Amino acid sequence: MSHVDSREVAVVCVNTAIMLISAVAIWSVHIKRAYIPLKCKNIPLLYTLFATMLVWYIGDIWAYQPTVVARASRPVCIFTMSWMRMSFGIYSVLSCHIFRVYQYYCIFEWRTKVEKRLLWMPIALWACFPLTYGILASTLPADRGISYIDDPPMCYSAKMLYFIAVGILVLLLLCWIVAIFMVSHIHGSFNEFCELLAVIVCTIVIVVVQVVLRWIPRIGESGFGYNTMVSMTDMLIGQLSLFILISRPLYHSIKDPLAYQKYFLHKLKRENRQSEYELANGTQLGRISTSVQDSRGVGLVLDIESPTEWTESVSNELLKPQCLAHPEPLLQRCPTETDGRILV
Repeated sequence: MSHVDSREVAVVCVNTAIMLISAVAIWSVHIKRAYIPLKCKNIPLLYTLFATMLVWYIGDIWAYQPTVVARASRPVCIFTMSWMRMSFGIYSVLSCHIFRVYQYYCIFEWRTKVEKRLLWMPIALWACFPLTYGILASTLPADRGISYIDDPPMCYSAKMLYFIAVGILVLLLLCWIVAIFMVSHIHGSFNEFCELLAVIVCTIVIVVVQVVLRWIPRIGESGFGYNTMVSMTDMLIGQLSLFILISRPLYHSIKDPLAYQKYFLHKLKRENRQSEYELANGTQLGRISTSVQDSRGVGLVLDIESPTEWTESVSNELLKPQCLAHPEPLLQRCPTETDGRILV
């Protein structure tokens, strides 16, 4: 395509900046993946969520900013708009959130870890939705499926395929809503249900706005205006869901990791929730050895079974010059009356 629309370039730049923010956030999660409050968020599922957001973002560029990329065509529209944007984009993002609710139910209701059949069976089930839509979009003729139009330049979905896409989307949203109702009586120690509820409410509101505006003639047929609205609200769905899930533990892992982890562990013990959160992160919370450091750079070992009043005294013991001279095996070189453990 010879002409590049500068407005589309601006939209791509804005969306790219937004995705970079998410990339930095997920990289921070990866760096701090040993931090117990973050581990309880199912970090592999967070990686999967970000990957689906990235595929969705790339599909949006090809589908809605066609002058920015190489010449678009019907096969390109099918691959980007149907497979990347829908099948491996929005449908997969919703499936990640439904799986998170499913995991929440298994851990707190069934008291079991999601593995083996409990892991692969729901994955196989939810794979049917994106594959069904992708195959239909690839096989339907242009007048009933995906086509590319030149004026304005955009990928276009015929009403038949559009209603199929919306139907699958509504079905996934209904499954998600039912799953949310199933766990509404379960309340974790750190507002997990409120996070799940906030994610689904934000997603439904944005999807409804997109669908309604699609059928307003002066907006849905406006080319650049509609494309910009859809691509930027798509970014909003992904960003809100990711940051609702990780913002609190990620913030505390940077600002006050030791203090928040102490609070986190003591709250679990006080509410007798260690076993559920052990299932969530795979760590035995009764005896945790962690690489968290205090504000003076001293490595600390946290023990959930111990009282709080000894923390500072043992920390001062470890700050002796002979201890600081050998920072690597700090706790082994400087045993204390607490047997080398900082008690929390």
